[in-house]
Amino acid sequence: MKEGLVEEAIPRDGTGVVTNFAIQGPKTVPRIDYERIFVLDQEGKALGEYVLRDDCPLEFADLERAIPLNGMRHLITFYQGEYAFTPFRVETLWFVVLSRGVPRIEDRGSIGTLLAAMRVHLPASLSPAYAAREEDLQERQVELENREAIVTRREQRITQLEAELKIAAKKLKAFNIEIRGREARLNTLRDYAIQMQGAFRQARSKSESPQESEDNPPGPGVSVLPPP
Repeated sequence: MKEGLVEEAIPRDGTGVVTNFAIQGPKTVPRIDYERIFVLDQEGKALGEYVLRDDCPLEFADLERAIPLNGMRHLITFYQGEYAFTPFRVETLWFVVLSRGVPRIEDRGSIGTLLAAMRVHLPASLSPAYAAREEDLQERQVELENREAIVTRREQRITQLEAELKIAAKKLKAFNIEIRGREARLNTLRDYAIQMQGAFRQARSKSESPQESEDNPPGPGVSVLPPP
């Protein structure tokens, strides 16, 4: 802390008046130099890097040697000499910021936000293998959306067919009722026709009986007595 001089002017009435105050000087903030940003996949394989300072002596091989045995952890810095590696996990990627000096806690939030924004523009600027994988993932996403659309259309068609099937079932039930009514009427007509046919036969047989007696006279030795 830097302090200014404190002087008091003593007036005649004996009251002290402070004419200068103790002041606090600015805190010394260590300089942070950002050297490189390494981009790794979720398995720790290099995808690319951004060079922020051309005279940085460290490369990706130095990063690999400096990674702790238990692996990288989000925002847990590890070191190689005066250089610090600070990993940031953004979705499936690792961004490792190489700096000379350790980024302050208040700086990490803004760095993470910046790296998350960079994530959108990475496929075109990273290695061809990663770009190809990103393109393959996008194609699979499109294919999945197309399949979901097909499934949705099939479900809608099934719902429509179920509604049509219910309507057809109702019509079939009404048709069966009508068929049974027709069969009942047909049976009634058939029974009536049988009865009429029997009555007609009886009447015909009665009408033919006197003529048969005239056509067949009694034989010899049979006397025919006149009716009384």
